[in-house]
Order: sequence, then C-alpha cells, then structure tokens
Amino acid sequence: MFNPSTGAQTPNDQVGAGAGETNEWIKLARDADERSTTYFDNNYRKRWEDDLRMFQSKHPRDSKYNADSYKYRSRIFRPKSRSVVRKNEATAALAFFSNPDVLSIEAENDDNIQQIISAELMQHIMNYRLTKTIPWFLTVLGGYQDAMTVGLVCSMQVWRYQQTMEKKMVQGVDPETMQPVEIEMEVPKVIEDRPDVMLIPIENIRFDPASHWYDVAATSPYLIIQIPMYVNDVLEKMDTEDKQGNKWKRLKKEVILKARVDADNSMRQARSDNSENEQGVTSEFNEFDVVMTHLNLIKRGDTTWAYYTLKSTNMLSEPMPLEEMFLHCKDGRPPIQIGFCVLETHKPVPTSLIGLGKELQKEANEIVNQRLDNVKYVLNKRSLVRRGANVDVDSLLRNVPGGITMVNDVEKDIREVNWQDVTSSSYQEQNLVNGDFDELAGNFAQSSVDSNRRLNETVGGMKLMAQGANTITEYSIRVFVETWVQPVLRQLIKMEAAYETDAVILALAASKAKLFPKYGISEVTDAMLNADLTMTVNVGMGATDPDARLQRFTHATQLYTAVVQSGLPDADIPEFRKQIYGLSGFPNALKFFDQKVNPALEAAKKVAAEAEQKAKDMIEQQKFQLLERERKLDAREQKIRLDEAEAQNSIGAGVQKAHADFMLAQNESANQMRIESVESAHRMAMEEEELRQQLRLDREAAAEKLLLERQESHN
Repeated sequence: MFNPSTGAQTPNDQVGAGAGETNEWIKLARDADERSTTYFDNNYRKRWEDDLRMFQSKHPRDSKYNADSYKYRSRIFRPKSRSVVRKNEATAALAFFSNPDVLSIEAENDDNIQQIISAELMQHIMNYRLTKTIPWFLTVLGGYQDAMTVGLVCSMQVWRYQQTMEKKMVQGVDPETMQPVEIEMEVPKVIEDRPDVMLIPIENIRFDPASHWYDVAATSPYLIIQIPMYVNDVLEKMDTEDKQGNKWKRLKKEVILKARVDADNSMRQARSDNSENEQGVTSEFNEFDVVMTHLNLIKRGDTTWAYYTLKSTNMLSEPMPLEEMFLHCKDGRPPIQIGFCVLETHKPVPTSLIGLGKELQKEANEIVNQRLDNVKYVLNKRSLVRRGANVDVDSLLRNVPGGITMVNDVEKDIREVNWQDVTSSSYQEQNLVNGDFDELAGNFAQSSVDSNRRLNETVGGMKLMAQGANTITEYSIRVFVETWVQPVLRQLIKMEAAYETDAVILALAASKAKLFPKYGISEVTDAMLNADLTMTVNVGMGATDPDARLQRFTHATQLYTAVVQSGLPDADIPEFRKQIYGLSGFPNALKFFDQKVNPALEAAKKVAAEAEQKAKDMIEQQKFQLLERERKLDAREQKIRLDEAEAQNSIGAGVQKAHADFMLAQNESANQMRIESVESAHRMAMEEEELRQQLRLDREAAAEKLLLERQESHN
C-alpha cells in the first residue's frame, strides 16, 4: 500500500461530512476526475482490459470462446503475447543491469571544480540509493512491463519520511543544584528517510485527453493520482506531522469509510485475474479496509497547486504550490512521469506492444483451435443415431476404448461420421501468422526460423534474423529510456539534492569519491549537491548482445588508439573519441578516460621520448666507433715501437761482430792491424754515424705519420 510522505500545509479540523462540498477546489478536482474518467472508460478501458487478459494468456471478455456454445470446443490460447513480453523483459534486464554503474553523472562545465565535485559525489550517492534502498531492478522491469501491456508506464517520485517519538535518558542540569542529572525526554526517531519510485497502475491516474503526446505529465492542465490507503494509515496521517510539519485535516471514521475502493473495478479484476477486487474486501473493524485518496495537481495561471482529497468529496489538505509540497519540483514539473515504449505520434495514449499484435494473436488462436477440433473429431468420431432408436447414447459419449454399445439394428440405428485429417495448409498458415507476429513484435523465435527457410540454412542467415529482431527490441528499450527512465532518474537526483540528510550515506559517498585526497574537502555541503549536472543512462544501441557489444567496444578502442598515435596536427582528439565510441553504441565514453590527460599532448610526449632515445642510441654508436679507431691507432703505435727496438738490437749485434773480427785479425798480424786500424776505425765511425742518422729519420717519419692519422680521426 502506498502511504504518501507529504501532506497539508495548514492543519485544520474538518469533522463534518459535507464540509468540502462547496469548496472550489473540490469542484475542480471532481470535474477533472469525471471528465477524464468518462473519456478513458469510453475509449481505452476495454482495450486495456483485453491487453491485460491477453498478457495473462486469456481470451478477451467478449471473445466467442467465452460463450456457452464453445464450452466443449477447443479454447486454447497460444501465449504469443506473454512470450514476447517475457523475452523483452529479459533483454531489458541484460541491457540495463550488465553495467555495474546504472547511470553516469558528469559536470556540465568541465572547468568548474564545484560541478566536478558535485558530479562525483552525486554519482556515488545515486549508485548507493539505486542498489540499496530503491528496488531499481523490479521498478525498471515492472515499468517496462506496464508500457508493453497497456501502452503507458506511470510513476511518482517522492521522498518517504516517517518518524516517531521515543523516550530517552539524556544529560541535563538540575536548575536548583546546578548538578548534572539524567532527564527522561521524548526525542524524535527516524523510521524511514529515503527516496522512492512508485509505479502507478494506469487505472489510477487521470490526465487531460488533449495533453501533448510526448510529455503528458508536464502539459496536462491537471493530474490526479488515485492512491489506495488503509483506513488506519489515513487516521495516522491526521495525527502525525510529516518532515515539513504538516498534518492532514481530521475527518470522522464513517466519512472516511464512504471512500472505500469500488469492489467491481473491472481493470483491477482483469489485472489480478480474480473475480473479486482484492482492494474492495471489507473487514469487521474497518481498520484494514482500503479507501481511495487523491493527489490533485491543478494548474491555475502560472502556478500548479497540489492538495489531497478523499476521493473527490472531502479535502484532506489545503492547496499549496507544487514546489512547496515537493521540494524537488522547483522547476514546475510535477513529480509524475508518464512514458511508453511504442512510439505513436499525436496520441497521448499509444497502443501497447500487445495491442499491436492483437489481431494476429486472435488468428493464431483461431487456427490452432480449429486444428485441435479437427484432430479430436478424427480421433473421436461423431455418431449419427436414429431418433427413437434404442441406442446406449451414454456409451457413445463415453467412447471408452474396448467398450460395448447396445443397439437393436446396427445397420439402421447408428452411423459413424468420418472426418478428413488435418491438412498441411493449417500448419503453413500457422507459420505465416507466427512470422508476422514475431516480425511486428521483434521476437526471434523458432517460428521465425521455420518461416525463413533460405536464411535458416546458414549461420550468417540466422545472425541476420536475430540482428533484425534485436534492433526492434533495442529501439523499444531506447524509447522507454528516453520517455521514462531518464526523466525519473533526473527527478531522483533533484530529490537527493533537496532532501538528503543521511550523514552516513553522505560520508560513504564522499569517501568513495575521494573528496579529501583530491580536493581537501572533509564535509559535504548543500552547495555540492545543487550544482548543474548532466546525467546519462548506461544503455546504448546494441546493449542486448554482450558479445557483439564487447567486439564493438574493442574495435572502437583500436580505432581511437590509431587516431591518437597518428599524430595529426589538426586532429580534434575529443571529437574523434566522441564520434568513434558514439557510433559503436557507447555515447558516454568519457567515463573510460582520465579527463585531466590530453591525448594529443601525451602522444607528442611519447614521440619526443622515442626521438630522444634514438638520438642517445646514435651517440653511443658513434662513441663506440671512435673508441675502436683509437684502439687501432694504439696498436699501430705499439708495432712501431717494437720495430724500433728490433732495429736497435740488430745494430748492436753488427758492432760486436765487427769488433770480434778486428781482434782476430790483430792477433794474426799485429803489424797489419796497426796499419789498418786507423782506416778501419775511421770507416766504422762513418758507418755508425750513417746508421744513426737513418734511424733518426725513420723515427721522425713514423711520428709525423702517426700525428697525421690522429688529426684525421679527430676531424
């Protein structure tokens, strides 16, 4: 049961039953309710009931299969409508919840540090709320189911707040002794303090039929939300204050009970598949009876007024501007969002997905029931019995295998009627109807394969059929996201900025956002939550096939890397990134990159580093070549020194030999030696001088040659 968290502006005691009959606001609410209810009952109620029954695999109420004449005929309902809805729900679950982050929040101005801080903080707050306190999985899939079954999904975004008073011992001071003492006081205890997204059934909302087709909630001059509540909850709202200090007007219990929910609500019966409306059940003490309250949003001039009524008979709260009752509606937009998944222009109430295939569903049922009747006639043949004949008719009706039927005249009293077996044309027609239904609804099933024989013979053909079905499903999901999911999440962000006071959640979000290490912020303020932000739901085209999505992401990354590494001087890298990832089905690719890094600058730095390394390698190579040359020159110089030493050794050996010959000749002939001694000494001196001169010239020539070679190597 929905228990609204906001109430009236001014408490007031209203005890009489007819105190609100002459009230102008009651008249406005009653007129709007009757106007819209009459129009919807005359134009849409039967269609909605039929769609709900087909979703439950039941024939419409006025179908011939519900007549007594078809009581013993085949009345099977082929669950084509239910199967396509379940398939789309599974696809939506895969598309919405395969990403760990439900949404991405960014600053509108990347140069504004306040907006950047707010975006990071709000990102973690929303992820916490959508995973911990809001049943987002059931809410999204339930809303998508509403859009597929009745054509519209409606939700109300409110902040639930409830507190109670409890007695607690607190430290105080005795006024007489001025000594600290413990005092028992009543202090508020918060029971509930969280945002909520409530799906509202289509039969419980009223809007003007002439409102704009793509934004009914914002363009309708009035909105009425019918809210079923237990009687005890209504009485509690009259006794307790909400977060803003407001209470509902007080009414007598017998007045409240006059607003019981209608027990014969055909929409509730069609939805719940019961013959009795569960909200119309009464009890002995009436505490658990369900009554209908209305939240009325009426536009008068430039102001939208909000107030609660008991049905359209009694005021429960005083009218107050919308932005005062709902603090997150300061832009004038109501806390109501109405969306759809089937796009039909200029129709405030579009056809549902089930309604699109309604006639094909009927034909599929007709074919299968006729074929089953035919099969039953073939297997259990009809008999013709002569009127007045003494025949055991009960035995014929039982038609027990091996049984005996008593007759007087076998030839005249009874005759069996033969029926032809089912022809193949009935199966072919069934495949054609199935193919048309699957093509219209975007359902890839076995019937689609059977009706496309050429394509189903190859793997590529199967992929083409699956791709076509996935494209239609993704299109429906995208329409649903644009008309309902994104507006609802935007209102949740506004509610967080307006109502969030949970210190634990704020501290946890600040810790995950690393506000203190990054920006030196240790405390979250209201200004951080109220910055202008941009929100994107992490669902793109192609999100229904994870393998294909991963391939597209990998391919986009490779293309982007090639563009960055190309080093084009006039390339706008962020724009390239936006286009490449956007065309691949990832419109919000900024979350994959560090915005503080300039890709072009990093690429230039990388090129410069590579050039510097190449230069270092060339210098080292040249150093090695110079060292090699010096090593070779040192080897040549060493060789020259060795040659010089050998030459000196050879000269010394020649002198010694000449001296030995001279002494020998002197011993043989002293006289001859004396004569020749002077000549020999003079000759040897001349020869020694010539040898020394020649050696000096050779050394000088070698030194000049070595010097020239070194100069050439240095140059």
